[in-house]
Order: sequence, then C-alpha cells, then structure tokens
Amino acid sequence: MNIFLRKTTDRSKPNRRDFFVQSTCASLGITSMVNTLSQLQLAGTAAASGGPTDVKALLCIFLAGGNDSNNLLIPNGSSAARTHYEDFRGLPNYSGGAGGIAVPLGELAATAITPDNPGAYEHSAGYTNNSFGLHPACAALKGLFDSQDLAFVTNVGTLTQPGVSRANFGLASPTKPPQLFSHSDQVLQWQSSIADQPFTSGWGGRIADLLDPANNINTAGLAMGVSIAGVNSYQVGINEQPFVMSTAGALDFDGFGPSNVGYSDALVNTSLKPFLAGVNGYDPLSTTNYKTTQQGWRLRALERLMAMNHANLFDTSFQATAKNARVTEGVVADTLAYTSQTTGNNINLDGWFNTAFTGSPVNVANDFTNQIKMAARLIIGNAALLTDTGKGNNRQTFFIQQGGYDTHASQIAVNAANAVNTAVGQYALLAVLARSIKGFYDSIINHPRGGAALWDKVVGFTCSDFNRTFTPNKTDSTGGSDHGWGGHAFVVGGAVKGKKLYGTFPDLTVDGGIDCTGSRGRWIPSTSVDQYAAKIAQWIGVPAGQIDAIFPNLSRFGAGANLDFIDYTV
Repeated sequence: MNIFLRKTTDRSKPNRRDFFVQSTCASLGITSMVNTLSQLQLAGTAAASGGPTDVKALLCIFLAGGNDSNNLLIPNGSSAARTHYEDFRGLPNYSGGAGGIAVPLGELAATAITPDNPGAYEHSAGYTNNSFGLHPACAALKGLFDSQDLAFVTNVGTLTQPGVSRANFGLASPTKPPQLFSHSDQVLQWQSSIADQPFTSGWGGRIADLLDPANNINTAGLAMGVSIAGVNSYQVGINEQPFVMSTAGALDFDGFGPSNVGYSDALVNTSLKPFLAGVNGYDPLSTTNYKTTQQGWRLRALERLMAMNHANLFDTSFQATAKNARVTEGVVADTLAYTSQTTGNNINLDGWFNTAFTGSPVNVANDFTNQIKMAARLIIGNAALLTDTGKGNNRQTFFIQQGGYDTHASQIAVNAANAVNTAVGQYALLAVLARSIKGFYDSIINHPRGGAALWDKVVGFTCSDFNRTFTPNKTDSTGGSDHGWGGHAFVVGGAVKGKKLYGTFPDLTVDGGIDCTGSRGRWIPSTSVDQYAAKIAQWIGVPAGQIDAIFPNLSRFGAGANLDFIDYTV
C-alpha cells in the first residue's frame, strides 16, 4: 500500500514531517524559501472562494539515462547545419557512410517538419535553413507537431548562472552546475531546478505547495502530485508529497478478500467508503458494516485504530498515513471507473493505444505505455468525477518515466541484413515514446468523457538527465554517444503554441562554438531549466508575481527570449 498520500492542509498541528522539514531547512539556510511558500500558500487559500472551476493537468515525461536529442530534432535538407550534423556525427556504414550515428537524410522523408515561426526562434552559427526532420521512429510526433499540438524548446539544460562560454568553462566564474555529466546529480538538478544548492524539494512539489490548498479544496481527493513511476524528486514538496501508484491502479489492503483482493470477506457492503459521512460511507466506531468473520474483526480493529485520536505526535502521523491510504484507494477506484468498461461512456483506452502502435516494432504492452495510459485514465476520470460529483482535483501534476536512454553502445543497432534494427536501441525507445504520446492524445480527445476541451487543459513536457555528445564514441554499429549537456525538449497539449521551435537552436560546431570543453560536442545550454519550467508553472496557475518563490534562481536569467510556447488564456 502506498505511503505517499494526501495530507491535511491544516498546518496548525505540526506533524513529524513538519518537524524534520523545518529543522532541515534551518540547517541548510533555506528557511526563507519555506517561509515565502508558506505565506503565499496562506494568501492563496484566503483568496480562494471555492477554488477554480476548470481543471488543468501537467504531465512530466522523464527520459531517464540522457536522451540523445541531437537525433530527435535533426537538420534536414541542404544547409550548413546539415553539413555540420553529418560531418561531426558521421553517417553510419549501413547507409554507405564512413561510420557514425547520424540519421541519413533519406530516412527523414516521412518525418520532415517545417516550423511556422522561422523568424522567431534563434538560429546559431548563421543557420538559415528552416527545414528539420524528426527521428524516423517519431512519425506520430510529426503529426502532433503539424496539427499545432506539439513544439520543441531547443538547447535546454541545467545552469546556475548565465554567461558560461567555452572560454570561461574551466574558470571559477561564472559558476557551473556541480557534477556535470553525472546521471544522479543532473537528474536531481533537473527535477529541483536549483542546481547550486543541496536538494530539498522539487519544482513540481513546490508548485503543489503553493497551489494545492487554494485549488484542490476537496480534502478527500488525491494528492495534487501523482507519480506512476515510483518515488521521484520532481514532486517532493515542502508540505505536499506525491501519491505514488503503479500501473495496476488502486491497491487494497491485503487479507480482506479472495486472493487478497477487495474487502468482500470483511464488509457487508463493499461499496461504502470508510470515514465518509452520509449514505455512501460509514464510521468505523459505530458501523454495523463489518462481517462477523476473522477478516471482518481484523478490519474493524484496524479501521477503529485509524479513526481514533492520538496524543503522541508520531502515533498521529502514522495513523494519518494509514487512514489516508485506506481513503485514497477508494478515490482511485472511483476515478478509474470512468475508463474501465469495454463499451459505452466509460470505455477503456485500449483501442486508441492499440491503434497508435499499429505497425510498431515494439509491443504496446510495455511499462512506459502503461504509465501514460494510466495518466490519461486519471485525467479523464478526475474531470468526470468533478463534473458528476464535485469531487476530485482542479489541479494535478503527473510523473512518468521511460528508461534506457543511456545509449553508450549500439545507439543505431544494425541487423544481419545490414539494415537498422528498429526493435532495439534509440529507435525502439523513441518509437515507444512517440506512439504512447499519440495514444495519450487520441484517448483524451476521443473518449466520451474527454474531448478537445479537456485536451486544452493538459500539457505534457519532456526532461532528461542531459543530452549526449555530438560525436560518437565509435564509428561502427556498436558505437553510441556519451554524456553531454544542453539538449532539446518538447511540450505537447492543447494550450501549446505548436508547430514551432523555441529557444536557440545550437551551433553544431565541435571543438569551438558552444562545445563547452574538448571536442565531443557538449552544448552549453542557451535556456536554463528555470526558464523552461517557469513557463510551464505559470500555465498551471503560479502567478507571475510569485514565480520566484518556486524558482529562486530564475531572476539570474530573466524570462528568456523566444520561450512563448504556451497560451496562458487556454
């Protein structure tokens, strides 16, 4: 049973977590940020009159291992950028080249894109050609790009200060993020946004700290943050913690039903919810809903312990965790019921995802696809639950993760016929990513309880440890790329100003330009994580005047040019 659950927003009674948070914050000298968030939270709660009437959901898509985004958004056509791309990446042997990991020009025909803002995003190194191609596995992303539902934000990465250059990279000033090119450190810095401080919270968690009390007024709902990929740093807040669940959905307490599923061996009426007043719930201290069985007696004792008040601080915290777990499983079940049938208004999402994977080299039954499908189910179900019952959340953040992007070897795998093996390597990873996002879009758009209006209220965005080196580590088919720095991300959703590129497309010159050091092509980011994330945070509801409380380093960089990728009126 999940232990990371929704908590009360009443901070007048400190719990064990509050004690440790306050003590830790004081020792690290970040009490100011805690106090700022607390004051803003109280102000937001006081200003709220019933909360917002709309719903909004953020989906963080973390590509674990360091995605080689140099092969996600690729220069196309005849251009200086394309020449640099082929010269430094090297064309692979199977295409008649001397060896390397560049995607051959002929493989971009089906995924060619032309951004409709050629004069808006910046072109480094005099690149004037506005022709690009997506990785050949990403035809589904091309469709979303062309329909204006997807955009790329180029050369994003962790930074502590602006002004980093190849010339000053080895100097003490300006400072650089510590432990660059390290997986664990860069993941933490991406998810916290505060690269020059010890980790205390993630930027998704701080958004929940600020927005949850004023926007999600139903205390029986889920936490604002929901992770379907285990514990993560992005959703760790100062007060708020994520609800962590699996792709299997709601999990019951064991031992109270057949095969440890459900409560039919313990309860007379299993549709009633514990601790819920009214005809739909029961009070464990007075109910007659327990069966006279061993399972019924054990559940009655357990739930009565949950219902009692405790004088000891630690007992109270433990009791609240267990009680919230029992309550939350019912909320999840109610939410998922809207996408649980084979026909009708509550039809499941399998058809849309299966269609998205038609002709795929990878099976639809994979962990990442199951994660994003679960996110879609929760988004659709939450919106329906709010409409039908008034329960649910008006603001949600989700975290999902796809692993395998640490492609040091066989990044472009070749089969015995001297052709690309599309079932492994980066090709397979990006095929799963692109087709899963297409299934996510199709299911929300087409589900009877979804639609275009709900899609307008969803924004998904990608993050990764780092980009990878522009030059390969070997030129034969076993070659790959190594740890880099700045790379391309994309945003997808109805509020996205799509079919565009944002930020600054990098200078692809190795051993010069923005190659930070050496001759491998590790790009110095032109857009900081703070700038990228701040735009996303504003869309879900963080006021512009309070954005610095979420991103304390943002003022060092400013808002950032060419980053107008979300329509805040949607």
